[in-house]
Amino acid sequence: MRPLRTVTVAITPLLGDIINQVVAMRAPIEIVARLNHRDQLVVRLQTLAPDLVLIGLRQDEGIALSLRNALPRARVIALSHDAHRAYLPLPHRNRTTLIDLSPVALIEAIRAF
Repeated sequence: MRPLRTVTVAITPLLGDIINQVVAMRAPIEIVARLNHRDQLVVRLQTLAPDLVLIGLRQDEGIALSLRNALPRARVIALSHDAHRAYLPLPHRNRTTLIDLSPVALIEAIRAF
């Protein structure tokens, strides 16, 4: 099984370290781009054509659902602004919340795809 081509967007340095050091070693992902800002985000992501997008949300931001619609083939995991929760936007459903955003929970969410 080939690794999921992954793009991270607006991920905090601490969470980026966790993804690089823990998650990427145990889940089938390859980080192909790290985007630090949202300028023309949808266009940039459509150009990169990732399998998985990990996006850090700002407080009260709901961008993940619009990303899910703009990138129907990509999987999106949105991480709350405080890095305590993650959301898995699913088409035609309410978002699913991961209560425990530990490295293990994130790995399990990635593997579930």
